[in-house]
Amino acid sequence: MSSGNWEVRIPVTVLTGVLGAGKTTLLRYILEKPHGYRVAVIQNEFSEEMGMEAPLFTDANGDTIKDVYELPNGCLCCSAKDGLIGMLDVLLEHKNRFDYVLVEVFWVDEGLGSRVYLDGVLSLVDAYNMSSYLGKRKASHGYPEEGAKSTSLGLEAEAIKQVACADVLILNKVDLVAEADRARAAAMLREINPTARLLESRFAEVPLGEILGLQAFDKDRLAASVLGLPVLEEREEGGHGHAHSHSDGHCNDCEAGKLLGAHGIESVLLQGEAGALYDPNKVRSWLAEVLWEGTAGFVYRCKGLFRGPPEDEEDPPEQTTIVSHALQGVGKIFEIEQAGKATVERSKMLFIGRGLQRDVLAAGLKACLASD
Repeated sequence: MSSGNWEVRIPVTVLTGVLGAGKTTLLRYILEKPHGYRVAVIQNEFSEEMGMEAPLFTDANGDTIKDVYELPNGCLCCSAKDGLIGMLDVLLEHKNRFDYVLVEVFWVDEGLGSRVYLDGVLSLVDAYNMSSYLGKRKASHGYPEEGAKSTSLGLEAEAIKQVACADVLILNKVDLVAEADRARAAAMLREINPTARLLESRFAEVPLGEILGLQAFDKDRLAASVLGLPVLEEREEGGHGHAHSHSDGHCNDCEAGKLLGAHGIESVLLQGEAGALYDPNKVRSWLAEVLWEGTAGFVYRCKGLFRGPPEDEEDPPEQTTIVSHALQGVGKIFEIEQAGKATVERSKMLFIGRGLQRDVLAAGLKACLASD
């Protein structure tokens, strides 16, 4: 997930969305329209809807490459039914023929890490059927446990997780809903994921420049996103503060120091004390416990910016250099990088997930303070 050298590696965009949200429609738009982008789209298997009648993809010797089709608009359509890693390996041998890779599932192993990078995560949401698979909020907050079989067509937990992890949310089929319903749907998505860019579409048609080339995991862009988060308001007597609004007019978890949004998704925004410095190695170990062992709840997405000494500084001089570090994670994958251009007066860390324990997170962050 590391940003690395953006110029020499191929960007990969992950596309998510429940059945019927419009993924195939978006893929057809990318593969058929003269938009000027050269995109390699990898699907699990070719669907009949894609109608593969374009020329087969061939190598330098003119031999046909299995399960890759080159389309008239310059895009490629590829099948990953025999393995995503194998298909990416094939494509990377011909990377001069495309500029982006769009897949529905993605992970990076050590062999691919030096040749590709995660550009961003997209989530398509069906505005017309949204309530049927996101479910309705229960007064008792009795939401499905992580890993348990969810209600609402069995899609609620997965659909909410997709929204929470996204860098860009595409609210599709807005032409099929009334304006008031569209506005409520948009507000719900912003409540679940307050940092994602929200686009609205008909027939899944969106400007490709809005969903490709995001560099969402670039440390400088991440820093700008984190710095834009609302500043916590301090309360007396050692209390916490947080800035937010509620569509339902109340929040039972305000006193716990977190924003409980629609469908049990929580946003916890931690802010370090003024002038506090954090050890990046301690933060790394702490995040590993939080994300891998679930010590503070189920975290779907996290991002942050914190101040501390350089990570490679073993024997700090009398005057320790202070730098900014950017952190972010999706699911159980996370990274911490030095953010050279970013400056932050007070460290900020945002966690989005379910069943989050703010007190545990706050205590864990406090334990990461750099030694004097």
